[in-house]
Amino acid sequence: MYKIAILVKQLNGGGAERSAGLISKIIESLGHDIYIVTLFDDISFPYAGKLINIGAFKNCSGSILNKFNRYYQLRKQLHQNKFDIVLDFRLKESVIREFLLNGLVFNTRMVNMVRSFHLKWYFPSSKLISKQIYNNYSGINTVSLKIEDEIERHFKFSNVSTIYSPLDIEYIQKKSKEKMLIEEDYIIAVGRLEPIKQFDKLLMAYKESVLPKENIKLYILGKGSQRTNLQNLITDLNLGNMVKLIPYNENPFMYMKNAKFLVLSSKNEGFPRVLLECLACETPVVSFNCNSGPSEIIIDKKNGLLVENQDFNALKDSIDILFLNKKLYRKCKANCLKSISKFSMESIALEWEQYINALVLKT
Repeated sequence: MYKIAILVKQLNGGGAERSAGLISKIIESLGHDIYIVTLFDDISFPYAGKLINIGAFKNCSGSILNKFNRYYQLRKQLHQNKFDIVLDFRLKESVIREFLLNGLVFNTRMVNMVRSFHLKWYFPSSKLISKQIYNNYSGINTVSLKIEDEIERHFKFSNVSTIYSPLDIEYIQKKSKEKMLIEEDYIIAVGRLEPIKQFDKLLMAYKESVLPKENIKLYILGKGSQRTNLQNLITDLNLGNMVKLIPYNENPFMYMKNAKFLVLSSKNEGFPRVLLECLACETPVVSFNCNSGPSEIIIDKKNGLLVENQDFNALKDSIDILFLNKKLYRKCKANCLKSISKFSMESIALEWEQYINALVLKT
């Protein structure tokens, strides 16, 4: 049995944070002693193990002194607990901060958990500095083969591996069956209301599709800085009666279950959990073949439609096709569940057991 920590900004928000909670459950199920270390006091996703909430030391001032106090508390917890491995889910866009943390705070086997194809969030742009920091890491773990290839191509690291994000299919199906009062027909998009999701362009593609004429609504589920801009665009496009912005709900699965299908219009992703979660709700998907993840989840015309990356005309056409072609729709819907069996908690647990043992035995 090993003592393992998951270091994460918070346990709320997006797919990376939800994955951190699920991985904690997997590691506990393997018999290891698992800790969740959060930098912010924002806990809502399920998790296993013991919680070390560094965010509890944050005060309302947000001063530099308070920030250094929290890093001191983090260092104290890492040194006292003597973890065998720390899985680091944080974004790492500040070079100075990463040098300080790696020099003064971290004292054990570290794994850089890369959850997006946008590598600037996880590595300094300088290859030399990245190598100075991460060559000494026990591992760099990604959520897609495309990300792994890109890291190896760009930085020439040899300690990169991929384990897909786990999916608690039983939990999702249970939550998806909770009752909701909505009876109208709709498609859905889910994600942070930020530019990278391109919901503004999705609105225009939806307007040009056959769906508004067929009284099929568009629900956009999420929260973020673009909410006001999107609401204004909805008004400008005269879609006020057809599009609904729904605040992020702790149970998005009932919305997925009752949707006709989900649309993903992102500029890039890591490994979009929303596609897996929607398929677990037995709802087909339409998605750009963006970097990265969709091509490793969607089997085109089997469980959804994979669209040429960033071609919004093709996205609009695919929305029309999946709605109008009833035979194709029924086929995709019937294949949803069986298409994601390799992402189950049980399947991913086997990969994590092998990975953890290899990390500890390597050094």
